[in-house]
Amino acid sequence: MDFKKIILIVFLFLVLFLSLFYLLKQNDKDSVSKDALSPEEQMVSDRISPMGNGEGFWDEAISPFREDRTKPYLELLEDLKSGKVNFVWEVWALRRKCNPDFTPDQCNATILAYIDAEYDSPDREKVKDLFVSYFRYEEEYRKWEQPTDLNFIELYEKIKAKRREILSDKADLIFGMEESQVSFLEGTNNFIKQTAGVPTELRVKQFEEFKKKTYGNYYDSLVSREDKFDHYQMEMSLRDKELISITDPKEKEKYLFKIESKYFGKEKAEALANERKKETKLWESVSTYEAKEKEFLRENRNLSEADKEKKLKELRIQILGSEEEADAYLRRKNIEEAGK
Repeated sequence: MDFKKIILIVFLFLVLFLSLFYLLKQNDKDSVSKDALSPEEQMVSDRISPMGNGEGFWDEAISPFREDRTKPYLELLEDLKSGKVNFVWEVWALRRKCNPDFTPDQCNATILAYIDAEYDSPDREKVKDLFVSYFRYEEEYRKWEQPTDLNFIELYEKIKAKRREILSDKADLIFGMEESQVSFLEGTNNFIKQTAGVPTELRVKQFEEFKKKTYGNYYDSLVSREDKFDHYQMEMSLRDKELISITDPKEKEKYLFKIESKYFGKEKAEALANERKKETKLWESVSTYEAKEKEFLRENRNLSEADKEKKLKELRIQILGSEEEADAYLRRKNIEEAGK
């Protein structure tokens, strides 16, 4: 991940965020699916949400409305505070179960009726109040004329204030996790710049402390759902200068193996190391072949094109190890030439 582009990513998230409510405003759909997003919007959605985009969330049975057991209000409250449950995803998971022909208001009424049927007092009233408050927020948000002369940071602060104006303390339960993610993305760019001269091990440690502080109560839930490769990429970004300074190939492999074992396990780290060895061997062979090819062409200028190609094919197979590798090299070479 290129953290120099982090602010651009955050800005693009705003576009995605507002497009969601635009769909609500138009009442064209009762739910948002992956098919509704452009590839760029989906990329931003994946990056802004370490827990994913909510696809299949209902099937993961994290919902407070599991078929085998309805979560008591206090348990749901703790799950919202810790980030185990994303309230907005729960709303959309329920909306996906509505009749496609329902209007948004009809779907919302169905959800409230469902809560009436599943919960007993006093939990019924408390859970229902969360949903009614969120539905009211959506309605008020659609009516809100947003400022057009603000940058993303300024506008997002206005959005946060609007949430609290409408939802009061419920805004933290419903949007706190999203807001911590945005704060983390904003802060990461500054962290990368400000710690450029910090010793590597200390820098890695400080980054994790910064992450814990920014995510707060959501830390465990968010981190547990993050892609391991994203964790790995981030740490390697923090270690880039130290890695570049290692000139001995064997020492560099030891360094990489240690980090990769930490994130992917020893077996996967060994597989990655073997892939790098194969790649290094291949490019050494390619370099050898290309040197031999130049020498051959220089010494056999009078050969016909057919004879040249026949001899070069034999040379490729000999040096690259197999006809398959020789053909693959030629395809790559032709693609490169076509690109030029």
